[in-house]
Amino acid sequence: MRFEFHGKMKSFIAGALCSLAFGLWACSGETETQVAAPDLSELFENVDDAEIDVESRSIVLPEGTSSFKVDNIAALGGNKCYLALDDDPVDPEIDWDNPVSTGTELEIGEEGLRLVVLDDANRVIAVWTVSLPEVQSSSSVAPSSSSAEPKSSSDAEKVSSCSEKAESSSSEKPAESSSSSVAPASSSEIASSSSEDASSSSEVSESSSSAESSSSVAESSSSEREEPQLPGSDFSARNDFWATTSDAMATEKTSAAIKVTSEANLEFNGGMATITTREVEGSFLFIDGSWKMAGGFYFAGSYAGETALDIYEQGSDGGTPSTGCSDISKDMTFGKPFTARPTAFTVKYSYSHVANESTDYPQKSLVYVMLVGKNGKVVATGAFSDEASVEMKSRTVELSYGKDPFGLLSGEYPVAEGLSLGTGEEEVTSIHVMFASSAYAHVVCGGLVGNSGKYRGGENSALVLDDFKLIY
Repeated sequence: MRFEFHGKMKSFIAGALCSLAFGLWACSGETETQVAAPDLSELFENVDDAEIDVESRSIVLPEGTSSFKVDNIAALGGNKCYLALDDDPVDPEIDWDNPVSTGTELEIGEEGLRLVVLDDANRVIAVWTVSLPEVQSSSSVAPSSSSAEPKSSSDAEKVSSCSEKAESSSSEKPAESSSSSVAPASSSEIASSSSEDASSSSEVSESSSSAESSSSVAESSSSEREEPQLPGSDFSARNDFWATTSDAMATEKTSAAIKVTSEANLEFNGGMATITTREVEGSFLFIDGSWKMAGGFYFAGSYAGETALDIYEQGSDGGTPSTGCSDISKDMTFGKPFTARPTAFTVKYSYSHVANESTDYPQKSLVYVMLVGKNGKVVATGAFSDEASVEMKSRTVELSYGKDPFGLLSGEYPVAEGLSLGTGEEEVTSIHVMFASSAYAHVVCGGLVGNSGKYRGGENSALVLDDFKLIY
């Protein structure tokens, strides 16, 4: 669908663009809803000969235009708009330091610019391309036209992004194709070679041409796809989708004259979350007498513990706290409702390793995703851990359908009780996601002086989380 408007150029074109993107396609965590396009005559009043391609989310400004100024960012309807720093059509790097706002003047260079629309959870709604006309004359300026061959594989990916309305990706995303199969991609497909990119460009160009000639079929196919991301998965702030033991750790409790204390082990700072393994102490008359080690956990679900005593002794009856091991995973409820079938996940993280003494339960981090169906059948699994410090990086993990290669179900890790491996063909009803600074320290062990060898985690080991995405 293409619209042209005539008259004098006005300044709020960027705000109007972002509002249009949200109006055309609004996605929530569980469903996708087609929303009627807004009245373009109002959004683009006094726009001079701008050519807008709604399907490819692009606008071509009149030749000779050097800049434009945002007049009314309120047109976003509560959403936000930023400039993209790269050409990624799905998961661009965002210029967080310079949000697009009322009064912002944007310069249009030879390469044009890209505007990223975000919802209130900082999830990408759409990426719009603003450019000047190409030097070559053409009867059609639409980037998605089959007669206009993409200039590069990057341009082809832009077309693919728009026609498929994809919303998830990563720096190590799988090579995209026209297939809609839910079967997981192999690890070798996670990172595409340049030759595969070139092939993908040709396929996308043909797909775009087909979509142009049969737009109703393309729109129907796209609306049936379900590719949700998890709330709060950018870790900019705490979200109720996720649970933590940190609040209980920070709440001291006295039982039978024994005061049990620790400190919070989940912190949000600078758009990242840090979970840390910490000691829990028991003291009598201000004299420390016993110590246990507890991991830091941030997971999809809920946690019933309320105080440090619930960490030190899960299920305490109010008497003298036991110095035995405490399995706090018994107070965890794992999983949130979910029905999609991603093929992989990617997480940007770093890890600081501090070794413990135990050889049976050595310190290591843990990150996992499990897709679970009815009756506790595990549909797919994906996990990794680190036993040495890791600098900030992105890591992509394939989800194995009908398989558990990491051994999540048998490795004494913090997982829900009663799970069993399925065939991979079952319907998905929930998603279990775990971030743990210590893979085994959900069992909080230690005791009196001289029992540090029982610790299942290394004190002050820390897992820093920057971003998490599901890949489809």
